[in-house]
Amino acid sequence: MFWITIVLVAASVISLLTSTNNIPGSGIVRDTVANVEYYVIKAPLNYVRGVLGEYNELKEVYRENKRLKRSLDNYARELALNNVLADELQEMRSITKIKSLPTDYKVKYTTVIKRDSENWDNKVIIDIGSGSNVKKGMAVITSKGMIGIVSSVNRVSSTVTLLTSEDRSVQLPVMIKSNGKYYYGLLNDYNVESQTYKVQMLSTVNKLKVGSSVTTSGLGGKGKTPKGILVGTVKGLSNNASATGKTVTVKPSVDFDDLSYVAVVQRSNA
Repeated sequence: MFWITIVLVAASVISLLTSTNNIPGSGIVRDTVANVEYYVIKAPLNYVRGVLGEYNELKEVYRENKRLKRSLDNYARELALNNVLADELQEMRSITKIKSLPTDYKVKYTTVIKRDSENWDNKVIIDIGSGSNVKKGMAVITSKGMIGIVSSVNRVSSTVTLLTSEDRSVQLPVMIKSNGKYYYGLLNDYNVESQTYKVQMLSTVNKLKVGSSVTTSGLGGKGKTPKGILVGTVKGLSNNASATGKTVTVKPSVDFDDLSYVAVVQRSNA
């Protein structure tokens, strides 16, 4: 550091003295000082800065690998547990002669073929219909959760009323799991400004954990939406009970601005 300081001071003095072109050889001296300053000071500092940057990047990669390893370990455990539970469930079905459960369903994959700008938040049209056993009232989902309900069916296409629709006739039975308990309600409204659903609670509830999962309850009737499809997460609970009960604001799990590939859900017992 002492010698670097000496070099810097000397370089500054020489640069000051040779700042005018009237001194013979000033250009050579200036170039020499510039080269010394670059190779002795700037280049080593840039090299050290680069090494430190790469070291920090390696540390971040190491931490990310540890997080991924923990996730893979958890996934392996959950997969093994799911396999065990699936075997036990199949055995129980054989014993009790139960053919299907409320959570059993199959899907038919399709695409959105039309979405008018005037009905952007209300409806979409998909390219399968009654020819593919699609029926009115069936749920429509993406990989992230439920988007709407089939409201009309043609031979080769169907209209889906979205959960963001202004049509108040769409009432979806849902359930909320919070602190180990299940609470039931009806999703019957969507707030455009806050981009949240409103769920009218049917169960008596005083407190809900923010972030709790909101799924379909399967109580809409035979052939309707099955149980267990993700709808969103709890964002808040109204403290003031109205004449119709408390309401819950729910953040949708789906991005409704990006609907291309969807699936129609059919209950196994339909």
